[in-house]
Amino acid sequence: MKNNPVNSEFFREQVTHGNMDFQLQLYKDMEYHEKGLILYNHWHEEAEILFVTEGAIELVVDGISIFAEKNTVVLIPPNLLHGAYQYQDQKCRFTSIVFHQDFIASKNGDIIQTQQLDPFFDNTFISSYVLSHNERKNETVQQLLAELIYNYSSSEPYRELIIKGYLFQILYHLLQKEQKHNLKSVSDYVNEERKKKILSFMEENYQNPLDLDELAKAISLSKEQFCRFFKHSFRSTPVHYLNRYRINRSMDLLKETSMSIIDIAIEVGFESSNYFAVSFKKATGMTPSQFRKMT
Repeated sequence: MKNNPVNSEFFREQVTHGNMDFQLQLYKDMEYHEKGLILYNHWHEEAEILFVTEGAIELVVDGISIFAEKNTVVLIPPNLLHGAYQYQDQKCRFTSIVFHQDFIASKNGDIIQTQQLDPFFDNTFISSYVLSHNERKNETVQQLLAELIYNYSSSEPYRELIIKGYLFQILYHLLQKEQKHNLKSVSDYVNEERKKKILSFMEENYQNPLDLDELAKAISLSKEQFCRFFKHSFRSTPVHYLNRYRINRSMDLLKETSMSIIDIAIEVGFESSNYFAVSFKKATGMTPSQFRKMT
């Protein structure tokens, strides 16, 4: 499965991972050849296990940079902003398992729930759990992941039972790890809320003209402070990031509607169709018309 980085879900994902009957979703072999950004910063109420199967990526979770090469496994708690960048122009491939806490919750609040799962899902201190490729437990976890993936794709009866069993075993190994370097301070919480607030503001207002003064005001910073904060947080200027978001929205409209390209440009907040076309080609390597024909 190939996934275009400019078409990844943004901010708080509106995607349902799995369904109410089985709240786990597997995204297997996400592959990237493009340079730079792989996944925009986004967050969701589910936890996520991400592991690299080829190449290497730089994963940024809650503002903390993690170098993840082949066979590195990262457990990301719920509700934390995370994104990914290509590492040294390498082609990369990874798989994600996204699951809701209700999927593994204990009804009666037993010791597993109160002492082991609740501290993770109600996490306020640790931004990620990282199992490096050369750690002793890595081979065991890789085998468990392979079994989970195999059973996820099978049609065997009762496969859901064994999938949940493998997930518990994977969590057993990952949650034991000490992550002292990932402890968060009060200022981290403030910045995390600012990040979520500005991304939500952009998502809600991208169709309107937005200038730096208005963006800065949304999180109570001066324009200069805002630009520094945004560049440090997202490795992009606010204008570039906003335009990429608009392009992502335009891709949905190009695929799903028969709207003209001019109308789409206006709909997603570009002031001219020419600027939209130039920005679209710079981001995707093709014109809007070429993209529409491909889909």
